Order: sequence, then C-alpha cells, then structure tokens
Amino acid sequence: MCTVDKTADADVIESNREPQSDRAMLSRPLGWITSLVVRYPAATLALGVAVAALAMMLTVSRLGFRTSRLDLLNPESDYNRLWIDYINEFGDDDDAVIVVEGQSREQLVPVLEEISAALGQQQQLFHAVLHEVDLSRIRAKGLHYLPIGELQEIERFLIHVEPIIRGDWSRLNLGRMINTQREQFLADDNRYGELSTPGEFVELEQLTDALASMLGDAPRYQTPWPEISASIATLSDLGAEYMLTNNGKLGFVLLRLAKTEGGFSSCSEAVDSLRDVLLHVSTRHPGIHIGLTGLPVMENDEMRASQSSMINASGLSLLGVACLFVAGFGGIRYPLMTMVSLLMGMAWSFGYITLGVGHLNILSVSFTVILIGLGIDFGVHYVARYQQILRSRRNANEALVLTARTVGPGVITGALTTAIAFFTAALTEFTGIAELGIIAGGGILLCALAAVLVLPAMLAMVDRRSAGRDHPDPLPVDQWIAPLMRSPRMLLAVSLVFTIVVGFGVRRLRYDHNLLNLQPIGLQSVELERKLLAEGDQSVWFALSIAENREELLARKARFLKLDSVERTEEIVSLLPTDHETKQPIIQRIARRLDDLPERPPLIPADHPDDLGRVLAQAQQTVERSSRGGRCARQIEHVRDMLRRLPAAECSARLSSYQQQMAGDFLSRLHALRAMAVPEPPDISDLPASLVHRFVGQHGRHLLKIYARGNIWDMQALEQFVHDVRSVDPRATGNPLQTYEASLQMKNSYQEAAIYSLIAIVIVLVIDFRMLRHVLLATLPVGVGTLQMFGLLGVLDIPLNPANMIVLPLILGIGIDDGVHILHDYRCQQGPYHISRSTATSVLITSLTTMVGFGSLMIASHRGLRSLGQVLSIGVACCLFTSLVMLPALLTWISRHRQEIDDEPQGPFDAKRPGTPVTRRYDDQHDPGPRPPVGHPAHRETVGWR
Repeated sequence: MCTVDKTADADVIESNREPQSDRAMLSRPLGWITSLVVRYPAATLALGVAVAALAMMLTVSRLGFRTSRLDLLNPESDYNRLWIDYINEFGDDDDAVIVVEGQSREQLVPVLEEISAALGQQQQLFHAVLHEVDLSRIRAKGLHYLPIGELQEIERFLIHVEPIIRGDWSRLNLGRMINTQREQFLADDNRYGELSTPGEFVELEQLTDALASMLGDAPRYQTPWPEISASIATLSDLGAEYMLTNNGKLGFVLLRLAKTEGGFSSCSEAVDSLRDVLLHVSTRHPGIHIGLTGLPVMENDEMRASQSSMINASGLSLLGVACLFVAGFGGIRYPLMTMVSLLMGMAWSFGYITLGVGHLNILSVSFTVILIGLGIDFGVHYVARYQQILRSRRNANEALVLTARTVGPGVITGALTTAIAFFTAALTEFTGIAELGIIAGGGILLCALAAVLVLPAMLAMVDRRSAGRDHPDPLPVDQWIAPLMRSPRMLLAVSLVFTIVVGFGVRRLRYDHNLLNLQPIGLQSVELERKLLAEGDQSVWFALSIAENREELLARKARFLKLDSVERTEEIVSLLPTDHETKQPIIQRIARRLDDLPERPPLIPADHPDDLGRVLAQAQQTVERSSRGGRCARQIEHVRDMLRRLPAAECSARLSSYQQQMAGDFLSRLHALRAMAVPEPPDISDLPASLVHRFVGQHGRHLLKIYARGNIWDMQALEQFVHDVRSVDPRATGNPLQTYEASLQMKNSYQEAAIYSLIAIVIVLVIDFRMLRHVLLATLPVGVGTLQMFGLLGVLDIPLNPANMIVLPLILGIGIDDGVHILHDYRCQQGPYHISRSTATSVLITSLTTMVGFGSLMIASHRGLRSLGQVLSIGVACCLFTSLVMLPALLTWISRHRQEIDDEPQGPFDAKRPGTPVTRRYDDQHDPGPRPPVGHPAHRETVGWR
C-alpha cells in the first residue's frame, strides 16, 4: 500500500488512497477470475445458490451424528483394539444407573421393585434391567455351595437321625433324647477312660437352652438342631440379593437403554422416558430420593447441553458479528452481503462434510462456531479494501478487480494457512481431532472461496449503479493507533516488557484431564456421580479384564484385590461353586436319605414333668463327672428349677408343645435340605439372564469389573489405577483406561497438530513472500500472542483441558492470518510504513468478530465450551495486540530509512497543492510489459487534476 501523506489532511487522503497491486504470485490469477465474475455476476450468484441448496439437501438426507466417545478414538490403536474386542464379545452398551437413597433397606426394597416393574413394561426402550441378583432358580442346587466338610457333617447327622426319618418319631421324646445323650457320654467314658470334651456337650447344651426358653416367663421356641441350622441359614441367602450398599441406605438399578439412529443423542428418547418413570415413582415415595447417572446418561446430558449451548452461541455470535460489521463499516449493505457470502460458504461446507466425512462427532459439531469466527474474516478484509479503492475508482467492476489483486493474495494465503492449521490435525492419531481438522479446514477454504467469488458478484450487482455515492466510512482505526507509532522503539520496549512479565505466568499453566469439570454445573447425572465419589468412593466407571476361563479370572481377582488403588471387583464365576466331582456323590446320598419324608410329624407322647426332671438329674450327675462340664451342668440345674416352679398342667402343656414344635422344625429343615439336594451342579443357565449378559461373553469368556478406590476422575488417581490394573492384566480395557489414553492422545494430538501446522504454514509463507525476513515478521503475532495467552491463562488460573485445547490450531491460524495481511500491506507500500485504514480496520473487525463468535460460548452452561470461549477470546486479544501494535511498530521502525520511489504524492489526488497534476506509481495492471527504471518518464502517469 502507498504511504500516508504526512500532512494535516492525511486522514482524508488515506481514506481515498488507491493501493498498488501486490507482486504476489496470486495477484494476476485473482484479478482475472474476478473480472470474469463481475462480468457475469448474476450467473455466479445463481450457481453459488444452487450449489448451496444442493449441499443442504444432501446434508439433511445423509449427514449423521456420532455421539459416542468411542467414535473419537483411533480404531487402529492398541488400546482401542482391546475395547473393540470387548464390544464384540460383550456388546457396546454401558449401564444407566438409577440411584435410590433412603433410611433403611425396608424403605428401599419396595421402591427398587416398583422401578424395576415399571421399566419392564417398556421393553422397547429398556432392557437388561437389574435391581437384584435373583438366585431362586439355583436354590435347588444349593448344597453345592456348602464346603465339603459341612456336607459330610450333614450326612453324618442324617445317618444319626435315620430311624426318625424312617418313622420312629418317639425318639424325639425329650426324656428319651436326654437319656440317649447321657448314655453316649458314658459309652465314650468307658471307651476312652475320660468323659467327653466340652465340644461334645453342644447338643445337650443346645437342648437345655431351648427348654429354658420354652419354660421361661415369656415362652418362645428355640431350635435344638445346631447340626443343620447354620447350613440352612447359609443356603437361605440364595434368594433375592438386592443391589444395596451403605448399610442398606443406598440402592441401585442397572439397565441398558435402547438407541435410535439420528439426532445428537442416540438414547434421548429412552432417557426422557426413564426420567418420567422415576418422577412418577418419586411422587409416590416422598421420603425417597431417586437420581439417574451412568455414562450413557451423562453423555446424553452433555450432548444436549453442548447442543443447546452451541445453538445459543451461534445465534448470539451471528448477531454480534453483524453488529460489529455495521459499526465497523458504518452501514448495513456491505455487512449484509458479507454475511450472505459466509452463510453460503457454510452451506457448501455442510455438503463437503456430508460427502467427505459423512458425520459429525461431539468435537466436530463445533465447526459452525469455528466458521462463523474465522470464515467471516475473508469477507471483512475484502470489503474493507474494496471500500477504500471504490472512493477513487468510480467504476465498481474496476474496484473489485483491483481489490482482488491487492487484498486477494492475503485472503487466499490467510485461508490456506488457517486451513492448514486444521488439516494437519488429520495427521494425528486421535480420530475426533483428525475429523475436526478435515471438516474445519475444508470449511475455511470454502468460506474463502465464497468471499472471492460470491461476494464480488453481489458487490458488482449492488454497486454497479451506485458507485461513488452513499458509501459509508469505515472506522478510522489507523488514526487511533497512529499516536502510538510516533515512538515505535519505545512502544516495542514496553510491549516486550509486558510480554516478559506476562510470560512468567506460563509456569502456573496446568492441564485439567478431569472430564467432570467440563460438564454443566447442576447436571443431575454429574452431581450424583460426584456424590457417589465423595460419600463412598463409588463410581459408575470401572476397568474390565477378560479371562478365558474361571480359574484365570479368579486368580486375577485375587491379584487385583491386593492393589491399593482397587476398591472392589465384580464377577459372576464366584456364583458357581467348584469341587463338583467330590460334592456330587455326597449330595446324591443325602438326597436318597430324604426321599420319603412325611408332610407332618405324628403326635409324640410327652413325659410327665417329674419323670423328665429325674432324667435331667441323671444327666446332670453324668456331666458333673467331667471337669469341663460345669456350664452344661448349671444349665441342666436351671431347667430342673424351672420345671419345679411351673404348675404341673402348664408344665406338661409347654413340654408337649415344645416336642411338637421341635418335631415340626426338624421335619421342615429336612424338607429344606431335600429341596436343595439336586445332585446336578449349578451352571450359567441357572443365573438371571440380565446378570449373565453383563459378565459372560458370546464366546464363553468371563468378565471381571475392577472399581477404583478414590476419585478416578482425578488424573493422578486415574494414572495410578491404570498402571496398577495393567500390571496385573496388560490387556485390560474399560472406560477409565479409554479415557486415560484418549486424554493423553488428545493432548498430544493437539500439540502435534500445532507443530505440523507451523511447519506447513511456514512453507506456504515462504512460497507467498519468498523472503525469509517477511516470513518471520508474519509469524510474529502468533508467536508472541501465544506466549502472552499462555501466560495470562496461568495468571488467571484458567487450565487447558480436552475441550479448549482446540485453541492451538485456531490461534495459530488467526495469528498467522493477521500477520499475513499486515505484511501484504507493508509490501504494497514504499517509504516508512504506516498501516492502511483498510488493513487496520479489517484486522480489528476480524479479531473482534472472532472474539464475539467464540466469546459467545462463555454463556454456555457446558463448562468445556465455556472454557473454550474464555481461552480463545484471550488468545485472539493477544494476537490482536501484537498485530495492531507490536508488528506495525516493528515495521515502522525497520522501514524508517526506506525511500519512496518518487517524490510525488502517493495517492491519486494531491492534497497539498490544488491544480497540480496528480501522479501515481507505475502499475503493471496498466502495462503488463517490463517495468521501467526509476526516474523513467513512463514511471508516472497523469490521472487527473485537483
């Protein structure tokens, strides 16, 4: 561009100054293309609209959405192959988790039952509902769960009571039972020379304890059968085991959600229906709190929150950008046409995405805000230069051609560098970032194409008859910064000190891997997950270990439980007992002994209390002979005393009642044993299908879930957990391991993309400028601006995270774009550099539009998107400072001794002396031949008089 006239009227001259064509290699081709466009503007616009309409029709019919985090990962990576192996074996569904809080088990169980029943009525939306482990089908084989020693003890007991089983129920007469035990003690004494040990008084003690309970002031029955009581109690647990923790105050229901195709969330319908069910149940139980969490629910809530935030932010950014345009260019006509060209470029981009990628993911869905923030820049630079040229070129078509030749190379170079900043992301391993790079890069180029094709066509059609009339004045940004440029060396020194001071904040910059910190505040699924972590170190996340057989899984389980970072494990193989070969023959013999049990015991004659007292006295004398039978003797004496105190009739009634209850109890326990004495061992088919589905794969492999101790969302705890789990099973997978690897890969991918982008951009700049010094100057805004941004983030304690790391390629593209336009402006001028009004205005407006476009995300409830808006706004502000202050100051200082080509005024009109001929430099636009030497008469051309 030509230099600013150093007169009092410099601002007037600058607004009317016609720039010289840049000698960039794209200048001539862009001028030729634009001349063709302005010759046929209606046809160009119609073609653009037709392509946009076709692209949108294609998008509506074929563009898909992938909402799973799995879609962000590289399917060829080792850890992702392990995850895919798990999916192929066990399915790709994660559990939604209903959390029920109450005061006791008695409160929770009915609620869990009601929720499960309600979900069972909507099987098209919910499946694999699990609120209890129902082992009722396995109770028939319950004896297989007893140790071999207990089975042998039961068999010995049945041998001992076989006469009773066969019909001799008189053996349950109390006097006969006590006398039989006394005789057994005496027989042992004669055989071994010493009375029984204390352990062998158990049966007599149990019987006398039971009699004491029956004869007391509050009669109650107590079983005298210790041999089978414990076994029956153990086997009675093989019923419904509800999913309860925290002493029965916390209950869970697990379920899988049906998925639908299309939309931003594949399980939205199921989640909505589930919340309706829970709301209905909650109103029926006001004292119970019911919440919903789980990875599918959190992903659904996150996707909806981000979708809503993106829609609101896109609308706000469009409004903000339009307002900036109107304020920056002083009218509505040019901003409106620029916005139309942007929307057309975005429409083309949707078609490109549909054909090139075919879908959007939870990262690439943000491309609309990216295009609004960056794609509008090309139209801004174009219109700003066009307005400047149009003031001297009264013909709109000529002004458009010269605009294309002067600012066009900068627009194309800026678009290429910005697109390259995204395209190089495709070289990274993280699929989500790679797809975002391809989508955003192509969209940037299409928006630039719309700016150099569709926008000139609209300008030609609108301004063809109104050129030179009613053209609004843009903001005089150059005048605002001109006072700063009077002392460029001082300005550079102050800017350098500021950069150094702010740069120290880089030491405090941190990276936050915790995905919970990205979620919207107050989201129930996220807050409930936080609560589970805070109150009981519980999480819906767990690692997965796949074993080929039972023995391998149990061995791993034992090793996992020894790790400090592991809280607990879950598996299904422990529900199936072992040692079938040894247990099965014993169970078969037990079953045969219990074949012919009567339904009810017969009436057993009861002894007179006096007769029973005498039998007890004899037993007491026998027991007292042992030095270890003191307690049993005292208990017998206590029963005798109770017999004496009760009236004879009442005593006889109680003794008779006790005998019948004892016989009934005995028979009931035998029936219970027989019901559990099926010899066939338990197998997988005896367990609930909803449970088996979660732990046994399609090919019979077994799954072990490993839960972490502590907050697994914290990166330090997660890293330790992943390391420990892999020390036991290097092939372990699961969401924690996937998230750990994905977080690291995402971070590394962004860093790699930034490095690749920088290399590719430098190559493009070398081709464009063909001078290494100019390349380095063009990269100054992004280099210094990035340092300032990272420093400010550290000072303000705004961490980088997986959501806002996208700023690396964005800032790179934005900073380079600004630097490119400043350098092209510098190369168009002779003499000491003064930034042109069109360049200063366009750089300011494009930066502000980008800040508005992305800054609108700061209203988002999704904290990841909010942090993206914060970081990018700070980064763009830093690049704006370096582009409009530091770089112009540096260029002004280094060009302070640069000479003009001639001494004539550099604009088409000389404001100094009215009536003098106005000259301008030779321009190869008017003569394509060899450039004459300086001082040659042809070097000047009289273009008018003032």
